Amino acid sequence: MVVLNKKRQRKQSSVNSVASVHGAALALGACVLSFPYDMPSWLPAHVTLLARFVVEPAPVRSTVTKAVAEFRRTHADTWSFQKDQFTEEQLEVLADTSSSSSYFA
Repeated sequence: MVVLNKKRQRKQSSVNSVASVHGAALALGACVLSFPYDMPSWLPAHVTLLARFVVEPAPVRSTVTKAVAEFRRTHADTWSFQKDQFTEEQLEVLADTSSSSSYFA
């Protein structure tokens, strides 16, 4: 009985942590997407932080992927100017997020 309770507690804490991380990813995504065509000074750090969540499990990964894809879509027209606001490391993190492995590769 004690072992069963510990397993339930572990599973519940895992679900809670995924929910917390997903909530954080949703909040960051909302911040990033609130400026669809502008680039405030804080945005590169927020986009990079959001992109780092791509390694998380199921609901978080898809939220991050969609938000970063939308960010790229809305900033594509002026990206040649806006990318100068990112550091080299931030650009690498974004590149890692947007590069998807193909089924056919």
